[in-house]
Amino acid sequence: MTLRLVFNRDDLARVRLVESPDPMWELVLSSHLAREQRVPPHYLPWRRRAGQRAGSSEQARDWLRMLFTLVPPQGGFPDFLTPAPTTTHHEEGCERIACTARSRLQSDLGAVFADRDVPTWVRSLADGDRDSLHSLVRAVRGAHDALVAPQWHQIRRTVAADRASRLDALARGGVHELLAGTPTVTGWDGTVLQTAYPSTRTVDLAGRGLTLVPSYFCVGTPVTWIDPELPPVLIYPASPVPEPGERRFASPRLVALLGRTRAECLVALSTARTTSDLAASLDTSVGTASKQAAVLRESGLISSDRRGGAVLHSLTDLGAAFLTADQTGVRP
Repeated sequence: MTLRLVFNRDDLARVRLVESPDPMWELVLSSHLAREQRVPPHYLPWRRRAGQRAGSSEQARDWLRMLFTLVPPQGGFPDFLTPAPTTTHHEEGCERIACTARSRLQSDLGAVFADRDVPTWVRSLADGDRDSLHSLVRAVRGAHDALVAPQWHQIRRTVAADRASRLDALARGGVHELLAGTPTVTGWDGTVLQTAYPSTRTVDLAGRGLTLVPSYFCVGTPVTWIDPELPPVLIYPASPVPEPGERRFASPRLVALLGRTRAECLVALSTARTTSDLAASLDTSVGTASKQAAVLRESGLISSDRRGGAVLHSLTDLGAAFLTADQTGVRP
């Protein structure tokens, strides 16, 4: 399934890349990952810590239950949880949620709960009850403290690294290379940008431009608002970067199965890397890294995508499941 974003000449002049992560999108997307059965290996330490914080008090559990009610594990969630335009400050986002108009509450919740049972408190929220809205804002703050705030430094590092890569593409080939090289994009012909998406959908930008938002917690397909009248955004997965002070290693089981070099290569690609980056992380030659990546790619464990003059390697769902099942560890 594909999302098609239709550009005109004015849209190309209004493409922008956010300077910092948006905490509201990170919160909503982290709530998805917190409930996924399988996640890419580099999220496992975060999820363990988040689970400990969420279970620390009944109040924390209540806050998460409220957020999770509005944000199902899969499918749409209310646009008002990620207010337009994008923001870099969590408190600003919370203040915008607190000021959400009743019409927006009704339309967003009506769309999300069209085929779901509606809890009593959600009905009150849709009716514009201010106490219900203030309770939601408290829950958003509490969920942010549990899921996002402790990881904020790494979120900022990851988004900054991805932004630097996108700006490099912009400098090399202009807005066309920026768009063509954005993660998850499957096609760009100068007018229509195509990307993987949970459903088939077309959005005409109509001169409004497009804001690109790299996200630490976005995994797999990109995300955008349900309401096509909101300012167009594309939230896409930022390429992960290793956390400071951590070094991943291959387990004896994985080494026995794949051989040491290939096993270390697979583990290193829990963070997406170019061939030269992979070679540096393995302390080997670019040629050797390229050969090992080719074998893993033929086995369906990684995928390789050309980005300008480089090739970016990343785990497939099968490769991520392989590492997760193997219980790859982290050494300080």
